[in-house]
Amino acid sequence: MWNIALAVLILLTSIYLAGCQSDKLPKASVTSSGTIESAQPDIVSEDDDNSIPKTQDTQDKPKRESGPEPISEPVPNQKVEAKPVIPLPEKSPPDTPIHPFYSLDGTPPSAPGLAMRKREFAAEPEKIAYLTFDDGPYPETTPHLLEILQEEGVKATFFVLGRQAERYPELLKDEYVQGHGIGNHSYSHDYSSVYHSPETFLAEIKQAEEVIFKAIGIRPRMVRAPGGTQGHFNVNYYNTLDAEDYLVYDWNVSSGDAAAPLVLTEQLVKNIEAQVPGKTRVIILMHDSKSKTTTIEALPLIVHFLKEQGYSFGKITPKVAPILFPGGFNS
Repeated sequence: MWNIALAVLILLTSIYLAGCQSDKLPKASVTSSGTIESAQPDIVSEDDDNSIPKTQDTQDKPKRESGPEPISEPVPNQKVEAKPVIPLPEKSPPDTPIHPFYSLDGTPPSAPGLAMRKREFAAEPEKIAYLTFDDGPYPETTPHLLEILQEEGVKATFFVLGRQAERYPELLKDEYVQGHGIGNHSYSHDYSSVYHSPETFLAEIKQAEEVIFKAIGIRPRMVRAPGGTQGHFNVNYYNTLDAEDYLVYDWNVSSGDAAAPLVLTEQLVKNIEAQVPGKTRVIILMHDSKSKTTTIEALPLIVHFLKEQGYSFGKITPKVAPILFPGGFNS
């Protein structure tokens, strides 16, 4: 009997010892093939509870010295608009003489407190005329002006109002597709808003710019101040616009079509004929608005006169030197 009891005791002891060892060993896992594999425990850094397990790759790589992180490449197909850094000029001293014009070599105007950068302008023919139309587009006039310009084979520049371009984007597209220059004439043309301050003027330009961009995909750099800069601008307006890389264009010949709601066709032509002689480059002011029907009638006559005088025709771009009124440079 004691032999049987001893055997039972030995068996129970063996079972107990085997159970204790299994708790200390890593648990086995069964593979998809049915074999048994012993699992190995992950080695985790004691310094960081969130560290990932070390692999052969991480162990072999030397530690990188501290320094700035490398700049990652842009994501493919991601639109990155890199704007060039434009150094701003310093303001001119108080004793600076007033010269309210750009030289054709790009030298900017000068005046006390003025800070305008040097520009690069393209060469021009000996005699050049720039036809400009303000305030449009309008369905009553714009298509007729475009038709005449196409028939005469000349280009012009349309300084458009944002509110009108918003109403008639297709007309703005027609101007652009036919190869004419597109300039910015503010959004509202409301003097109380436009000329409240240089900041509000810039805001109107930006507002109109967004409308133009939405319609034709460009942001014009050329600006014409409603009513011109004379009596409206001072050096702070020029500094504000130049800092945003805009160029302002007045004129040196006017058709006079804004002198009354409707000016006789013959008078408009006479106004041009009286002002052009003696000038080698002219920027001519006309208007594109629904009441200016005689401007449409006068346009071919004006073009014929300029051609007879030997003028070439061009559209205004930032490579064209502006003509500016002197009164806008008073501080």
